[in-house]
Amino acid sequence: AANFFAEAILTDEAIASAAARWAILRPDSLMAVVAPIQDVRFYGGASSRLVRVCKFLSPDTTIDEESITTILLNPSAEETLSVSKFLRLEIGSSPTNMKYQTKVADYLWFSSAPKVNMLPRMMNEY
Repeated sequence: AANFFAEAILTDEAIASAAARWAILRPDSLMAVVAPIQDVRFYGGASSRLVRVCKFLSPDTTIDEESITTILLNPSAEETLSVSKFLRLEIGSSPTNMKYQTKVADYLWFSSAPKVNMLPRMMNEY
């Protein structure tokens, strides 16, 4: 278990570092990083480290949390860590902590229309 955790951290930091170095040199560019769902969901993996690494490499960078967009491709309920048939759209949510909740991703992309009962609600409705 410890080796898996260490490997995941090393991989995520390496991806974030490479992406940050590239993005800092090209501030008007667009970058796409393709990663497994488990490394993208709930702002995990390299995407959660990118802003910190950018600011470390270039303190005056304009790259911030709003610069990063996450998209899950064809997620299943299980891949969103749901224990039901519904997609889990966020974690840590209740009426008292809405500002601290973490959404599964900025966007969900389906190759074909998902079953309606898979979506508990629209993500941007509160």
